[in-house]
Amino acid sequence: MKKPLIALILLGLGLPIGCTVEEDPPPDPLAKAAGFCQAWGEAACSGDVVEFCNAKSAESCQDTQSDFCLGILPENYSSAHAKECLAAVQDAYVDATLTADEIAVVLHLAAPCDQLSKGTRTSGQSCTANDDCDTAGGFSCIKKQGSADGSCAKPEMVAAGDDCGGPSQVCDDTHYCNGDNCVTFKKTGGACDGDYQCKSTDRCVKEADADSGTCEVRAAANEACTQDADCQTGYCVIDSDASEGVCVKTIRLSRTEPLCENLR
Repeated sequence: MKKPLIALILLGLGLPIGCTVEEDPPPDPLAKAAGFCQAWGEAACSGDVVEFCNAKSAESCQDTQSDFCLGILPENYSSAHAKECLAAVQDAYVDATLTADEIAVVLHLAAPCDQLSKGTRTSGQSCTANDDCDTAGGFSCIKKQGSADGSCAKPEMVAAGDDCGGPSQVCDDTHYCNGDNCVTFKKTGGACDGDYQCKSTDRCVKEADADSGTCEVRAAANEACTQDADCQTGYCVIDSDASEGVCVKTIRLSRTEPLCENLR
């Protein structure tokens, strides 16, 4: 009588004889935007960043930078490439000195942080920005001839001189699509309809209400600027009490550096 009684007791306690209970794996902390941005703050706030930006503490820096991250992160966040992005953020801030490319990562989610969206549009649907598309799956918002609208597709690179009229076809960094073929960018001083026809170091400058303009060189490092787009480096440093700044290609974080406003 004792043995059946013991078996029943064990059964009632939910402890199968000879079996082990498998635990569920811990949840991925990067699966949600809040967890990703907490990790972003930790990656950004190195000891040098906390010191040079004169942050109250590492925790204060992390909280502020996490809020900044939530403000720039795509609404339909995907964690598929989160680790690559966080590694790039950590590399950018580790020595408290940032290059123009690193500034683009931490301020504008440049590659490899440009693949963090599930998107709201499927392949072939219209879009206005890359984040409308499934960037985590390799899709981009491909626009033709400077149009404000495009369509979601996986970019198909086209060689110089070849047809680029397809919705997914794009030219390399030294050519643009004129609607039919990939052709060389306009020379500096050449007529243009938009920035897409000019080299990356140039921009299409138009008079007010003009339909066309000329490709003119963007400001070089240490030259005057009023916005990031004015600079070849992509970063214009403007003091909080000024309307004009200077183009820089490398910055060293300090108490007066505007980038530190989100690192305290």
